[in-house]
Amino acid sequence: MHKYFALLVLGLLAACASRISPTGVSYEKISFRQIDGWYQDDFAQAYPALIKSCTAPAPAWHKFCEKLHDIKEPTSASIRKLIEYYLTPYQVYANGQKEGRFTGYYEAFLKGSPKRTSTYTTPIYGIPADLVKVDLSLFGVEGQRPYLMGRVQDGRLVPYYTRQQITDNAVKEQVIAWVDPVDAFMLHIQGSGRVQMDNQMLYLNYAADNGHKFVGIGQLMKQQGLLEPGKASMPDIRQWLKQHPKQAQALMNQNPRYIFFKSVPEASGPIGAAGVSLTPLRSMAVDSRYIALNTPIFLNTTDPDGRPLRRLVVAQDVGSAITGEIRGDYFWGYGEEAFEQAGRMNSAGSYVIFWPKEADLPIQR
Repeated sequence: MHKYFALLVLGLLAACASRISPTGVSYEKISFRQIDGWYQDDFAQAYPALIKSCTAPAPAWHKFCEKLHDIKEPTSASIRKLIEYYLTPYQVYANGQKEGRFTGYYEAFLKGSPKRTSTYTTPIYGIPADLVKVDLSLFGVEGQRPYLMGRVQDGRLVPYYTRQQITDNAVKEQVIAWVDPVDAFMLHIQGSGRVQMDNQMLYLNYAADNGHKFVGIGQLMKQQGLLEPGKASMPDIRQWLKQHPKQAQALMNQNPRYIFFKSVPEASGPIGAAGVSLTPLRSMAVDSRYIALNTPIFLNTTDPDGRPLRRLVVAQDVGSAITGEIRGDYFWGYGEEAFEQAGRMNSAGSYVIFWPKEADLPIQR
């Protein structure tokens, strides 16, 4: 998951306090007192995410990041005060509405083997040698999709293999690990994870994809009557797939998108599109056409059990299914508990973004 879009600076409208993009998304300047939950959040918990995004700040963020680094003992009060002094809050609207959809993701945990076994039959591949990435901007092509993934066949660039073709052994690449097929599928959806192999823990991050569109199989399963009403969360889907192995692979192959991985050091953790390790409960994936990566966000939604989820997070990742002006994927962290929360989250909500005072508010094209 990477950031490819160039920033477009918006001008101030003469008659109002909003900044509006040509696509219908608007950013309305508000006061901090208008932010629900602003005075209840523990901002010290967001400090690790904020400081990571200040590693190599854009020019507009230099002063804020400099002052953030100067805080010797971060407290909720000191961070809130810094934000209020240097940043301006903007409520995000899409066609006049401020409500959107928020889901969750996590760092997967799998068991596996360095060799194929009767239990671990599915390979986790690194980047194939024949995978070609084409940057369309180099050819003067502009649009929502900045690149293509393919392979060269008879002197022509053709689409890369689908999940079905890769499952049928179209790829002859070195295998990083062998795992359970359903666990592999879940790892592909999340984009990062840990694989326990005997006494060794392998840490995997997204490296590339085959360029095909992501298709969520949950909707397909509901259409086919495979899931009971109200039982379409990710834990429900995983349970069904594991209980029906003969049907599972055909269903999973209906999602043509396929992910390739790389091994990373333990200390790094899952790396988001912003190039920094994600912070559990304080990082979020966004659509970077509307929210610039590394932007602080105050999220206002509910958790899977309907409890208010109002807190400061940082836009540090993107995802193929995370598209829209008001759309977020909240990072729950690592392990089974995180999986249960992330897999059930599908909540309405809104968000406020923060941008340095006196700086033009950018969006993506």
